[in-house]
Amino acid sequence: MIKKAFIVLSKFTAAFMAAVLISGLCISSYNVKAATSADNKQSYPIAAVDRLAKRVKKADTLYSSKGNVLKSVKADEAEKTYTAWDENYTAKELRLMSCIIYCEAGNMSDEARIAVANVIINRANDTSDWGHVSTIKEVIYDDYWGVQFSPTKGNPSSLDKAMDIYDHLEDYEGKWQYRQMMDSISSTKKAFCGEKTVPDSFMFFNSHISSSKEKCEAKGKSYKIIDSHIYF
Repeated sequence: MIKKAFIVLSKFTAAFMAAVLISGLCISSYNVKAATSADNKQSYPIAAVDRLAKRVKKADTLYSSKGNVLKSVKADEAEKTYTAWDENYTAKELRLMSCIIYCEAGNMSDEARIAVANVIINRANDTSDWGHVSTIKEVIYDDYWGVQFSPTKGNPSSLDKAMDIYDHLEDYEGKWQYRQMMDSISSTKKAFCGEKTVPDSFMFFNSHISSSKEKCEAKGKSYKIIDSHIYF
C-alpha cells in the first residue's frame, strides 16, 4: 500500500511540476506580447510590461480611449487589447481613480481633478523614486514612506465611503454627491485618455500652497497652483 501510494504521489508531483513549467512559459510569452502594440507600432519599457501583467490577473471590463466598453476579458486574452494608460483602462481603475479624485478634488475644477489623476499616473509610470508602485491601486494605497493619500486612512475611510457612493450612484441623483462623482468620473476618463494639466515630472500635490511654493522656489523646482492645490 505504501509503495502504491508513493508511486501515485510521484506521478502527481511530476504532473504538478510540468504544469508549473508550462505556466511559467505562458507568463513569459504573455509579457513579450504585452510589451509591443502592433496597432500603434510602439514598444513599452519593461516597467510598463510588469504593470500590464498586474492589471490583467483577473477578468475585468475594458474601456477604450473613447470610453466605450470593449469587452470583458480574461488575463490570457488581454494582451490583444491592452497597451498603455491612454489606450485602455479597466472598470476597477475607473472606479478607484474616480473615487480618490472625488475625495481629493471633487469640488474643484476639471483642471484640478485631471491634475490629481495626472500625478497618480505619473507615479505609476515612474521607475526611479516611485519604482515600488506600478498600478493605480498601488499608488493610491502606497505607504512605503507613510500614507500618501489621506482619504485611505480610517475604517471605513473617506475613500471607502466614496466607493460606496460610486456603487450606488443612482441613490444620490439630484444631490451634490452625484454631481461631484459624475464630474470626477468625467475627469478620470479624460486623464486616462491622455489629457494633462500638469507635466509628467509632477509627483506631488497638496493644499499647503504658501509653504510648498517657497520650497519649490528655493530648490528651483517647477510648480503649478490650481484652485486649492499646488502641484509639483
